[in-house]
Amino acid sequence: MTRVLAFGDDRSAEADRCWNWITSQPWDGWRLEIVTAEPPADMHPVSPEEMELRPWEPEDPRRAEGVGFESVETLHAAIDPRLALISRPWDIVAIGPRGSGMLKTLHLLTLSDWLIRQPASPLIVARQSGRVSRVMVAADGSAHSLRAIETLSTLPWLDGVSVQVVAVEDGRVDTDAAIDQASSALSATGAGIDAVTRQGKPTKALIQEIEATHPDLVVLGVRGHGGIHRLVVGLNTAAIT
Repeated sequence: MTRVLAFGDDRSAEADRCWNWITSQPWDGWRLEIVTAEPPADMHPVSPEEMELRPWEPEDPRRAEGVGFESVETLHAAIDPRLALISRPWDIVAIGPRGSGMLKTLHLLTLSDWLIRQPASPLIVARQSGRVSRVMVAADGSAHSLRAIETLSTLPWLDGVSVQVVAVEDGRVDTDAAIDQASSALSATGAGIDAVTRQGKPTKALIQEIEATHPDLVVLGVRGHGGIHRLVVGLNTAAIT
């Protein structure tokens, strides 16, 4: 079954950064759907058809040649982008760290904040571009942690990537079991897997590990035994604060 990556595109600088991140990785066997959604500027009523994601041809379309996508389709809807990006069961949704200008003007949560709190699909928040070579995985043995790790294992570019599995001992986590679970889920990816155990409060310990090792990608569960409350496949310490 072909997997589908959705890219939330509001044409901002943050979206450009996410696009550069996407096109820096090989996506053999995946399809890409570029999703642009915006309510009407004058807030006039729209038809149900306009609120549905439909194929769209922008004046300046994004190009993704040479990175392996089986197909690339651009979609548009006259709807709040937060609703558009939970409207389909994509395998992964990728966005920049900020949402659309309209959401910021209305002083609502940014798109990334809102999707992190209510993820319908696994979420990538891309804060920098470039090819991924080092990944840090936070493992606590919870179902949410395992889902994030299983999502990571589906990415087609892990072969040869260095993956560090980090478990934090805080009295609530069986760190050995969590590391074994994560390592098993990633065993067939071709990645080089290393595992470490740290002590203390999970959020603080993970931030310290990120600052010490500078991974390109950080993988967390949306909720877990250790108090992490976001699903982020992010790119710096802001991903877990």
